[in-house]
Amino acid sequence: MRTKALAATIAALALATATPALAVTNFLSTFDDVAVGAGQYVILPSVDGWTAISGAGIELQNHAAGTPFSENNLVELDSNNNTAMSRIIEAGTYVLTGQVSARPGVAAASSGLDILIGNTVLSSATYDGTGLSDTAWNPFSFAFTVTAPTELIFRASGTNDSLGAYLDNIQLVGSPVPEVATWVMLILGIGFVGGALRRRRKTTVRFAF
Repeated sequence: MRTKALAATIAALALATATPALAVTNFLSTFDDVAVGAGQYVILPSVDGWTAISGAGIELQNHAAGTPFSENNLVELDSNNNTAMSRIIEAGTYVLTGQVSARPGVAAASSGLDILIGNTVLSSATYDGTGLSDTAWNPFSFAFTVTAPTELIFRASGTNDSLGAYLDNIQLVGSPVPEVATWVMLILGIGFVGGALRRRRKTTVRFAF
């Protein structure tokens, strides 16, 4: 009985410790908290948890050259030149969603957008705004897992001419990834329980002469 009780205790401890040590990163970036005048734009070094890592900065527009997906602002990743913005996300399994549009009247050669997780490219695409009189928003969705803090990057590509693709409503929803040590503890606990149960099934037969 004591062996069975000890095995049960170890199993319970293994299950209890098989929990993530780090919180995942969840956010929704609408870029609407900054006051930008109607028909105007501003260029900022950081906004809504994002930081410009190349180019002149992150450009926010309020109906300057197209309607945002959510009011009042959108991001153009080609302020005075091709721009990239990033933020750090914690380890986890994620779904990244958002909206992207070509800038109205701007050809695909100027409206390229790359999405990266660290050095890994999730997506590289162009968006043709030729003939558009307003934004034409397209949803995107990507699922991925990272096992350590990693940089999430949105980067303009194409012609370096201050005209680029638009972004809005970027959302990241994640669930934890348990650390390796917790999986080891869980496996050892389950293995101990299995071994204890197998030993208890063995029966010793004694013969008296």
